[in-house]
This record gives sequence, structure tokens and C-alpha cells, in this order.
Amino acid sequence: WFSTAAYPFSERKAGMHFISLAVLEIPEVQEDKERDREVAEALGEMRLQKESDGKNLLLEIMIERFRGLHSSFSRTVDSCVSDLLYPYCESTEDTSYLEFDDRTEQLLAEYEGTADCVRLAQGTVVELSSYMLRGRFTIRDGKVFQRDAGPLHHEKRTKKAKRMKALPDYPLKKVYRDFKDFAENECGFTFDEEHQGYGFYYNPNAMWDWYSIGGRWPEMFLVKDTCKEYSLGERSWCNADEELEAPEGYLWVCAARKKDIAWEEMRGWREKKARERFSKLERMFATGQKEEGFRGAITHQGIRYYGEMVYFKDETVEDYLERNDILDNRKYPVYVHDIVDTDNWLSRDDFERINDSAVPVDWPERIDGYIDGLEDEDVLVGVDYHI
Repeated sequence: WFSTAAYPFSERKAGMHFISLAVLEIPEVQEDKERDREVAEALGEMRLQKESDGKNLLLEIMIERFRGLHSSFSRTVDSCVSDLLYPYCESTEDTSYLEFDDRTEQLLAEYEGTADCVRLAQGTVVELSSYMLRGRFTIRDGKVFQRDAGPLHHEKRTKKAKRMKALPDYPLKKVYRDFKDFAENECGFTFDEEHQGYGFYYNPNAMWDWYSIGGRWPEMFLVKDTCKEYSLGERSWCNADEELEAPEGYLWVCAARKKDIAWEEMRGWREKKARERFSKLERMFATGQKEEGFRGAITHQGIRYYGEMVYFKDETVEDYLERNDILDNRKYPVYVHDIVDTDNWLSRDDFERINDSAVPVDWPERIDGYIDGLEDEDVLVGVDYHI
């Protein structure tokens, strides 16, 4: 019952997942009833299969995938988001987005240096950090010790360690046949003919290695239940069975045109649900009894939920609302880490120049100003991405 979907991004960020507001210019979309029917039939068949199969992760992923393609509009959104985010993909192989990182000089410097090595029983010299020894042996006082040895899991001069000779600060030139052997076989680089050096290609503008429309945050916008153009996106596995309650006559979506988003209703509903949550937390703390389904912990200081204090002893509802930025007076209650369109990738971590100083941007103000400048027909999409 304690959904985090109504909280600002800063409180519901999980690991290295972030939520971005993708902005698309999509002209009028022609309906394709036949394709809609095919998607609906496929979705129905998969749901029936899920009922008979029980837990099936791959099937659940496919169900969410088709759920996010239920209409011509949602399929268009899916395609446009793919095009919009493509230049920021970490694993792209499109050379127009890649740069070469030349590591030749760095490798040469390492090759000319030294490293702790050992001579094995058969006479081969290898680095202590090589894959065959890494983490298993160490050099101390000029001798080789096996780490984590025996029942006590401590450093010990085992028989195997005694058969090795410690070679601290040993010249790497004596370990490898030549620089090519060191760069390619030890360090794993390949020689690039175009740049005549060792290195790798990378996307300097990479922002994600995985994304999903909706994902962990599928309830981004409220629209009236009569709205025809919206996308439900794909729910993440971690909230597949959780759906945020919507006001009567509305539904939560993760993509819609600006003109169809009920901004006032979003603000009012968010405050209403926050006040209800506070009342529940206050009552639980006073009685010492957790409500059914609540996974938090009641302490003498307040109530903790998944490692964070969600209620403090003696705080008022006004304190609670202010602490959770419920009364932040935003014109557009959108809590995202980034905004991406065809021209920019803007981030709450950006800085701006004020009086020759770098100052963090006022992110809520930037969001309000940005959305103010959009056309009513522009499409706003919540994208969960990982980096």
C-alpha cells in the first residue's frame, strides 16, 4: 500500500537507474485497428499461458513489452524514443558516434616499468596480478605467501608458495616477448590500423546501456480516461504487480501529449495521497501496529522503510509535506533526472555560469521553464534508463 511512485525522483532512485523526460514531436498518428487487434490477441494468449505456467520471467517480460505496444500511438512513441536515445547508447557500433581512445603511450609507460612478479617452479616468470595468480598469492618480506590458506584462511607459506620465487619490482620487458605481446595478450588491446596505435572505440556521449519506457516509474502523468493517445509503457519486474491508484475518471500513463496531461489534478492528487500516507504512518507509530502489507519497521525515532526514515516522531503533516517536497509549488509536477530532446540532454547535475562562477542549475525551475516552452502537441515520455 506504500507505493513510492508518488515520491520525487530523489527519494525513489534505485541503484544506477534514472528517469528521464523524453520529448518527442509526433504528428497526428493514424490508427491501425487491425494491428491493435493482433497485439491484443497476442497479449491475451500470453496472459493465459502465464496463468497455466506460473512464474515465467521471459513470458512476463514479453507481456510487458506487448502491453507497451497496445496502440498505434504507443508503437510510434516506442519507435521515436528508440531513435531519440540511439546517439547516447554506450554499446553502439555506429562509427559516426564513436571516438578512438589511444592508450599506446600509457601501455608503453607500463611496459617500460616494473611489477611484482614470481618465477614458477617450471621457470616461467609471471606477474603477481596475472589471471592465474591474482588474489591467490602475495609477496611479503621477499617471499611468496598463499592467501586465504588452510582452515584459518590466513596467509601461509604453503608448499605451492615455497616453490615460487618472489621477484618484486621486476622489469616487465623481461616478462613478455615484446611490446606487442604485452599490449595484446596481457592487456587485451588490439592494434588499430587507422590510428596506428592500441586502444578502443567508445561513445563519448554515452548515457545508457539499457532503457525502458516506464520501467520502474510507469505512473508519470495523469490523463482523463477518455484520452485516446497515451502509452502505458513496460513495467519493471520490481513493480509488475503494483499499480498506483488514480483519481476517478483518470488513469496513470508514462507517455502523452502535453495538452492531455492533467497537471492540476496531478498536484492535487499527489498532496491528497501524501496526507493519507502521513495519517497511516502517524497511526502506526502511535499504536505500534503495522498495517497489513507494510514492510517497514517502527523504531523509537519513527518509521523506517527500505533503509530510509519515512516518518519522524512528533513531526506534523506540514513538516511531512515540506520534507517530501509535496508543497513545492511546481507548475509541472515532473520529477526526473534528465530531459532529452532532439537537440539536448539536460541533467539535474548540470551547472550554469553566474558571475564567473559555476552554480548548480535550479532544476525545478528549469523543468517548469522547459515544459512551458513546449507545444501542446509535443509528446512527453518517462524513460527509465540504466548506466
